[in-house]
Amino acid sequence: MAKNVKEKIIDATTELIGECHSIESVTVRDIATKAGVGVGLINYHFQTKENLINQCVQKMIGNTINNFDKLYQALTMEPVDKLRFLTKKMCLFLDSNRGVSRISILSDLSAGNFSDNTSQTINAYLPVMREIYGQKKSDQDLYLLIHMLMSALQSAFLRRDVFIESAEIDFYDVKQRECLIDRLIDLLIK
Repeated sequence: MAKNVKEKIIDATTELIGECHSIESVTVRDIATKAGVGVGLINYHFQTKENLINQCVQKMIGNTINNFDKLYQALTMEPVDKLRFLTKKMCLFLDSNRGVSRISILSDLSAGNFSDNTSQTINAYLPVMREIYGQKKSDQDLYLLIHMLMSALQSAFLRRDVFIESAEIDFYDVKQRECLIDRLIDLLIK
């Protein structure tokens, strides 16, 4: 029973985040109403709104990461084109889920571990990088390249205003973002 209530709360919170596009505007009362539970149950299961939001973020992004491998396996293009496609898809997710993505990235940067979303994403990229390089590079080198790509994109996303001013690239503009991805991949691969 408790697990069902907890899942109802997480599902309701996730829906509200998606509807509002702003985590700050989602209140515990809104969550309780949507889940059909009392505020006390939310506090009992999650202690704070921040804990609840973090669990929702992990679930949302975890589901996306879990689908990454299926998508990768279905692609029939050249390995570098797979890397471009998957990276553009990932960045589209960041842009479409700005609040959730910001929480996830900042959490990963401040208290990173091997099971956080950034680490899972980096691990998901290893097969495509291995496909591009074969045995020419060690796993350590491949991880460094993937970290460089992820760090640059996370920076462009989190520091959008600075990036616009310094690099004249707006991460939220699809065309500019896709040009950035192409340039970064070209720099990493060539």
